[in-house]
Amino acid sequence: MRRRKRRILEAATKLISDGGIEACTMRALARKARLDVTTLYNYYGSKEEILEALRRSGARKLERRIGSLEETEPIDRIRAIVDLMLGVRESPADLARPINLPGPRRRPGSGPIAVVAREHLERELHRAAAGGDLIPSVDLKQLALAILGPAGVWLPLWARGVVTAEETAARVGHFVSLCLLAAATDVSRPGLERAMLESQHELATIDAARAAAAV
Repeated sequence: MRRRKRRILEAATKLISDGGIEACTMRALARKARLDVTTLYNYYGSKEEILEALRRSGARKLERRIGSLEETEPIDRIRAIVDLMLGVRESPADLARPINLPGPRRRPGSGPIAVVAREHLERELHRAAAGGDLIPSVDLKQLALAILGPAGVWLPLWARGVVTAEETAARVGHFVSLCLLAAATDVSRPGLERAMLESQHELATIDAARAAAAV
């Protein structure tokens, strides 16, 4: 059973990567996975169930990548975790787009990828507070949610083709700097201010390029 499910998801990945989400019909998927349609429905009742399985796969991939991070300082790891969460889009674009869209009846930020990121962010925020990088009175759970909030907005916009991957990363990264800066102590403030200025410059470049293209 597990081998067949893996085969179905590999076939779905190939179909979406080659032809977009529209190419991944249940009939085409059954052919690609070398199953009859009835058998396919026994494993996954709809295309949305398959997309949800791909989201869970993305969450496992994120977990592995976080476990392999080389960064040791909490602030650096917080940035890296957010970058990795955005990095699920490193898959072929037509695959990454549907897995970054929230599932039905699910509010943004509550999918499996976001949950993994939030758990690790909270852990690193606690380390940062204990190490004197963040002021002790900050509600770290709320800070983690605030850090992830823009990703829940910009990733679906990217997934729908409204903005580029580069702009998504830049805007989310800038907001991460703002959130951390708001809770920073004198120890971490200078580095966070430099990061914020760098992200402001990057966003200004993106906005200028958009304005030039619109002329």
